[in-house]
Amino acid sequence: MRKLKAELILVFIATIWAGTFVIIKITLTELPPFYFIAFRFSIAAIIFYLLVFNKLSGWSKDALKAGLILGTLLFAGFASQTSGLLYTTASNSALITGVNLLIVPFAQYFIIKRKVGFENWTGVIVVLIGLYLLTNPAVNGFNKGDLITLICAFAWAFYIIYLDVFSRKYNLYVLVLTQFVLVSLLSFLFAVLFESTGEIHFNTTSILGLLYTAIPATLLATFLGNKWQKETTPIRAALLITFEQPAAVVFAIIFLKDAFSFLQLIGGVLMITGILFSETFEYIKKAYFKREENGTAKELNR
Repeated sequence: MRKLKAELILVFIATIWAGTFVIIKITLTELPPFYFIAFRFSIAAIIFYLLVFNKLSGWSKDALKAGLILGTLLFAGFASQTSGLLYTTASNSALITGVNLLIVPFAQYFIIKRKVGFENWTGVIVVLIGLYLLTNPAVNGFNKGDLITLICAFAWAFYIIYLDVFSRKYNLYVLVLTQFVLVSLLSFLFAVLFESTGEIHFNTTSILGLLYTAIPATLLATFLGNKWQKETTPIRAALLITFEQPAAVVFAIIFLKDAFSFLQLIGGVLMITGILFSETFEYIKKAYFKREENGTAKELNR
């Protein structure tokens, strides 16, 4: 029951995040990317600290190091995803972000030495074909927004694995607060270096965008993810969070009028198919052989 609850929570998180692609795309017309992320995570950090300051026990050098690793990956993920949205569509951003699920098995091998299977390599090939059709570089030229967003997929994949490792060892509240503060600081640093305060416009659009992304999409979603992901496997967690991609595409089509050519549509379908094949093949194979074994056992008992 606890595992089912955890997995439902991860789907809930994916639904919240699905809405952010449209909201961020709109909010970036009023705020530059790094200032946007800095404000977003500062709001989340302040509210989180005020809510849980009495639970921030368990500070240690190792816990701080774990929080800094997670925070760095979180920053890389949000910075590349948000910056990429300046140059690509919300739909493309959502689908390319979903490639993180395909990268997770390889990240697992890099971190915990778990073997990469045939189905993972097959998924890579199918997704790369789909990504080519989706981005269509031969016709449209190379879109740097798609490449920047691909960095996000790698960051999220490693984040999921390290979160599985660290959330079992260290104080949840320390990990989350450290991540929020680090992302805020790094974002302000990059904003000061590369952006102008003249591009900041506080109005209804930017404030509502900040509130949605800071509170439900950052504070709530990150806390719940850090707390509940360890109740399932990293790959299964990544698979559940992939619900974010089709939901985000639907939102982008409805609210931003994103459109796909026939080849782009085929590319998107291939990407989702490759991802799902990579992560469900093992479970289907096990279920098939288990059914075969049960059938054989029944025949022998006759």
